[in-house]
Order: sequence, then structure tokens, then C-alpha cells
Amino acid sequence: MIITIARQCGSGGHEIGKELASRLGLELYDRKKLEEEAKKLGKLDENKEFFQEKAVNSLLYSIAVSYGESNPMEKSFELIRELTQQKSAVIIGRCSGAIYANDPEATTVFLHADKDCRIKRINEKKAAKLIKEVDEKRASFHKFCTGKEWEDANQYQLSIDTGKLDISDAADMIINYINAKNIGQKHL
Repeated sequence: MIITIARQCGSGGHEIGKELASRLGLELYDRKKLEEEAKKLGKLDENKEFFQEKAVNSLLYSIAVSYGESNPMEKSFELIRELTQQKSAVIIGRCSGAIYANDPEATTVFLHADKDCRIKRINEKKAAKLIKEVDEKRASFHKFCTGKEWEDANQYQLSIDTGKLDISDAADMIINYINAKNIGQKHL
């Protein structure tokens, strides 16, 4: 089982991911864990910008495309697959929803909330600015890596407004969705 979580800044995505991993006995692959695992394989340096969700500049992208590489991030996508291969995991960010979009064992989730709720959840003086910067960075990175709009609900199986739920209830909703999905697939 793979659960991917894309999330707006301040939507509680990391906390919900930790809750899901704990309850379901899954490994949690966040940026820190992915970087640790890549380092063990000697592949951290070549994927550092990917793990930090930085889009490569357009000149490098153009060069890569001119050499026939349709997505210069495909090597990083393959690394994510390699690191999580044969594992049950919750993967936070890193375009994991796109990476596992065609995997029948994967559940792709997008977490969002209204700005006021996210500002309260972060509880920092500069929360509004941080939210804007992080969300813009994530949207740009996702668009660069996948060619798709990050907040487009059509690319996720489940989209949840976490401003209306606490962390535990959001985790319950995801677990209930997975259970219902699994029952539905057995009837097909």
C-alpha cells in the first residue's frame, strides 16, 4: 500500500502523514527520510534539488529536452520508486502522486484548507508570507516535474479540506476511503 500526500503549506499534511503511517504500520517517507535513503545509495547529490522541491532553471530544462529527455526529473521519479519499492509507505510531497498515479495499490491525496486556517495552524508572525512562498514553490515544482497544475483535484483520488477536520478525523477519512476503494475493486 502506498499513500501519497500533496499538501498546501499549513494544511497539516505532515502530521496527517505521520498519523496514517503510525496507525497503518507504514513507513513515512518525508524529505528527511528520502534524503537519508538516497544518501545510503550515493544518489543524494544528484537529486538534492528534487528533494528540496526546486525546479531546475528553464535553460537546463531546455538542454535536457533537446537531448531527448522528455522529463529531466524522471531519474528522480525512478529513485522515489526504487526507495519505496516493495514497501508499504506514506510519501509526503515530491510529486509522489504523479509518480504513483497509475499504481492500483496507491492512494493519492491532496490536502488543502482556507488561508486563515492555515495561518492559525502555522502560528507564526510571517505565516501568510510563508504560505504564499511555499505554495508558489510547490506549484512551480509540480508543474515543472509533471506539466500539470498542482492544485488540480483531477490528478488525485481524494482531496480533503483539512480546515474542517482535525488531524485524526482527516486520517480517518483517508483510511475509510482506502477501505471503500479496496472493497469496490474486489467487486469489479
